[in-house]
Amino acid sequence: MRKFIIKFLPASLLLAFLAFILATCGGGGGGGDSAVDRGDLTGLAINGPISVSEYGTGTYTATASWSDNSTTAVAPTWSVNSQMASISLSGVLSCLQIDNDQAVTVTATYSSGGITETATMDVALTNIATIPFTAQMLSGNVFFDENIIPGGGYDSSLSILNADSSFEQYTYEIPPDAADSATGTWSIDAFGNLIVDISGQGTVTVRLLADSSTEMQVLIDDGTATPSTATLEKTVPVDSSIFPGTYVNQNGDTWIFDSNGTGSTTGDGGWIYTWSVDSGIIKVVFPNQYVGSMYARASSQSTATSYTILKWAFVIHTPTGGFGDYYGGMELTRQ
Repeated sequence: MRKFIIKFLPASLLLAFLAFILATCGGGGGGGDSAVDRGDLTGLAINGPISVSEYGTGTYTATASWSDNSTTAVAPTWSVNSQMASISLSGVLSCLQIDNDQAVTVTATYSSGGITETATMDVALTNIATIPFTAQMLSGNVFFDENIIPGGGYDSSLSILNADSSFEQYTYEIPPDAADSATGTWSIDAFGNLIVDISGQGTVTVRLLADSSTEMQVLIDDGTATPSTATLEKTVPVDSSIFPGTYVNQNGDTWIFDSNGTGSTTGDGGWIYTWSVDSGIIKVVFPNQYVGSMYARASSQSTATSYTILKWAFVIHTPTGGFGDYYGGMELTRQ
């Protein structure tokens, strides 16, 4: 059996030895750099953006100064002097809805060794200028939106604002690789905002930020989360005189649209169909009486005699008019 030999050291030598061990191993601190004696806290500074837009966020950090002329990043206590903004424990400032530009002050407070330092920073909250919607912009129009997410994610929506103030929306999302539909009503409020009441889901407020011939930039507020910006691509009527031809979509499927109103596709195992253009929308009727509606997007490309690339959103309804499926954004390239 191994014997352990203990030699007793004088108290003074034992204390010196322990001090050496603690100093070299970082003992007595909170780990990492905490064992370094930087002296006294002498100052505090805030770093971050000088302005944050309405509904936007800005991240702020704090740097402490020490009497040995060093600086370190620290985690202070944050505050802001306005009800129009809030700041998290980690320093993320969030701007709420504002009617005009405002100035606020962000404050950081940090204590060490019985010394407390405070720093402030003036931040401008900037109002987002909006354009009033008009009925002409919306009534009877259809808008497309999609987001391609790194890693294979995807979401898309097609929003239809019918002239009778009814609303239809079709959505598709990966994951979970599923489509859905919703209905409701739409209106324009006294401020020119689009108000959409979706059955069973609630009210969505849409504010117009910019408008062009092909798309709208909007701010969407569903009342449950921070409003988000989106690009709504406009849809355009299909010209039936230049549409017939043979196309291939982005998945390699062939779509044939003969000038006599018949056609076929190799997609989904192969289908034949009849087709027509109704109010600028391509209607495809399959043998099982399911009806597909193809909405052409404004980013489609064409010459005076043919479509070269037809970008479209595809909704399918059952023979009784119920929701069948929605495929999101698709492209047909003429062969």
